[in-house]
Amino acid sequence: MNAAGIAERARLPVLPEVNGRAEEPHPDADPTMTREARKERIAWRLEHLDEWQRDIESLDHYDPGYAYDVAHEYDVDWTTDPDYGPEGIHLYEFDEDGVPYPDDDRPLAIRVRMYETARGWLGHRVVSQTRYGFVPEIAERVGLRTHQGRPSNTVKPDLIVMPSEEDLDPSRFPEDGQPRPDDAVPELVLEILSESTAVRDQEGKRRLYEYLGVREYLLYDLGGKRWDNSPRELLVYRLEGDTYRQVPAEPRLSEPQAQAFWSDVFNAYIRMLPDPQEDTEEFRQLPAGRRPPPLFQWRDAVQGRWRDRATDERDRIRQEGKNEGRTEERLEATIDTMREFLGPELADVHLDRIELIWRRDGPPARPGHIAGTERMAVPAAAGRSR
Repeated sequence: MNAAGIAERARLPVLPEVNGRAEEPHPDADPTMTREARKERIAWRLEHLDEWQRDIESLDHYDPGYAYDVAHEYDVDWTTDPDYGPEGIHLYEFDEDGVPYPDDDRPLAIRVRMYETARGWLGHRVVSQTRYGFVPEIAERVGLRTHQGRPSNTVKPDLIVMPSEEDLDPSRFPEDGQPRPDDAVPELVLEILSESTAVRDQEGKRRLYEYLGVREYLLYDLGGKRWDNSPRELLVYRLEGDTYRQVPAEPRLSEPQAQAFWSDVFNAYIRMLPDPQEDTEEFRQLPAGRRPPPLFQWRDAVQGRWRDRATDERDRIRQEGKNEGRTEERLEATIDTMREFLGPELADVHLDRIELIWRRDGPPARPGHIAGTERMAVPAAAGRSR
């Protein structure tokens, strides 16, 4: 924490009072991050914008093009701003009582798995965890502003699909790095909900993507993110005219825990499939954030099966093992046949040498040609020499 941030926190009350007495904090509570403490800190920053701005500019990762928000904290290696994320800066989230949200490893794993699967199917136009900027006028129109009223014209989706790979070519970006009105718009955006971003993802960002013309907007609730005990669910919205309409699940392909939805961008049905280990006794004992994450899958209509990167890799290894087994069986059968037909003509030493060469280089490719015999110089009349 830099000096100005420490000074801010030092001026704040440590514990909120309830009924005239200090309330005992949650064991993991950060008293400087309670709702009231954050309000006081935001008010202080609003009254000292110049000092706060100098404090922000002193950070090594300061980005002059980013609309920093006084409603959030920005530190050396963490932030509470979900749309700000230079390399090495992680998101630090608190609930309204100042208790840090339990670590949840699943969003990162979902992003990685979906990125690998989507890229394998759609190519290099798939990008994960990148900041996407747009002109401030759009932020004004859809009501995305910082706490101090500046247009907030940067978002950081969990995954985007661009219309083409060329749209990601750095040589096509303006030298000043600023967005332009004619910049390419993503075809698909995925947001994985968290307690602190669920409202903005469902409202402000939905209005933004709708206005930009993003064809499909995917929201994934791991459970309990939209409201207490909200179900685990994939929500798919498709642009119809200028408005998003929620896409209904396809009952023929859906399961109770994994509903299937048609995606125009993927040109296939897609779903989030919970990991089968999740229901084992071993993993039921773990906090939700430590359980195996679901798999993002698409439906291969030609092969008639659901596919993802991890499953494809396991199938490939399994098939290679089967192929190797069949190849080994064919080789053994070919060697047996060779010994049966040539046994009466060649000595064992020559048969052993042929077998050695075949095991090393494979059997002959041409009928009647025995690999290695041209180098053995076996006399035609030698016959068998026991």
